[in-house]
Amino acid sequence: MRRTNTLTILVCIFLFSNALLFSETQKASLTYFKGKILFYRNRIQIQPVLKMAVLPGDSLVTGDESSLEVTYEDGSVSSLEPNSIIKIKEIKKENGLFTTRIKTWLGRILCKVKKLRSGETFEVYTPTAVATVRGTVFEAEVTKNQETLINVVSGKVFAKSLIEGAKTYLVKESFKYTVGRKGIPIVRKLTEKEITGLRGRAKSYLRGFIEEEKTKMKENIKEKVRKGCLGFF
Repeated sequence: MRRTNTLTILVCIFLFSNALLFSETQKASLTYFKGKILFYRNRIQIQPVLKMAVLPGDSLVTGDESSLEVTYEDGSVSSLEPNSIIKIKEIKKENGLFTTRIKTWLGRILCKVKKLRSGETFEVYTPTAVATVRGTVFEAEVTKNQETLINVVSGKVFAKSLIEGAKTYLVKESFKYTVGRKGIPIVRKLTEKEITGLRGRAKSYLRGFIEEEKTKMKENIKEKVRKGCLGFF
């Protein structure tokens, strides 16, 4: 009898701990997709459905002329461009703070990250580097030869090679970070052509990007007007 009671208590503890774990999982969902996309969960292909939950461990693949968008509970968004592969490494919510980690295996992913609070994390891993952000719009690309390119549309990104002892670089707006398998990084300013292409992709694949840019422009105009008015006093 005592053994049965002990077993019952252990089962209850297990179920309760799992319930706590689930409650601490950050919500994420597939908020947009077009064309042919593949969705894998536990290595099993499942049918993608709009608004379906995206869970830790899920893998998403886009084909030719295909794209998709994942929106996270904190309002951040990741858009996968054509011919790309990502895996959701971690999406959790602990004490009200969000942690998001994505692995990009191939292709391009555009991320619009909300301004994070102290204790929150948003990271994009590739086979050769990791990008850590606080609040920005950026693109991470992995080429077929495993070269990583991180292009910053707005804000700042901390980029680092996965080679042991590698230095962390602060990549500012309109700059590019490139690193290959050897772990030798190059940071340079994007050319005007690259900036135009990058912003064009952001507008095409990152829904809400245009609205965000308009808001920023309005705020900049208001700030300039305010500073101009101060000159009269």
